Amino acid sequence: MGHMDTINRVMHGGYDNASDEERVAAVRDMIEVCSTAAAAVAIQPIPLVDIALISPIQIAMVQAVGRIHGHRLDRKAVLEMLSTFGASLVAQNAIMAASKLIPFLGWLISASVAYALTYAVGEVSDHYFRSGRGLAARDLKEHFDRVYKSKKAEQEARFKRSGDLKDRLEQLKAAHRDGILTDEELARKKEEILSKF
Repeated sequence: MGHMDTINRVMHGGYDNASDEERVAAVRDMIEVCSTAAAAVAIQPIPLVDIALISPIQIAMVQAVGRIHGHRLDRKAVLEMLSTFGASLVAQNAIMAASKLIPFLGWLISASVAYALTYAVGEVSDHYFRSGRGLAARDLKEHFDRVYKSKKAEQEARFKRSGDLKDRLEQLKAAHRDGILTDEELARKKEEILSKF
């Protein structure tokens, strides 16, 4: 999958001598790729599975953003950081689960929430590491809420404008159901389609 290639490249790349511009570009690429992957994963129809599928993407993204800024974080450190805005994450995951019950519009809501949620986690991580890891929990949560609301509205508007997105995703689901696409191919194709909208 595309996001794993990007994460692996960052985790094994050397950023110690990178310029500020190179770091900014690497972080932007990481956040965009992981947010798109989260939106693709959220299109699956089963409520509550999103948390199990999206959390590893977000954790790896935070580790990669930290790595770009010269920090090496284990999973525990990332989870502690994410717990700073934990109530927001729980609420958004509940919205994604509930949205699965709404035909068509549900996947739109779920994909928009997953994208915005992951994007906000990435933005806050970047802000946190650029500031030397010295921000107050309240500041992180406020920054998260601001970025999340902005990105969610932007994604919903973008998906609504793309009339053939639903048809393309339905075709992919049918191909997967008929055994033409494997799980990995389906995930990769969803990421490709969502990255173009």
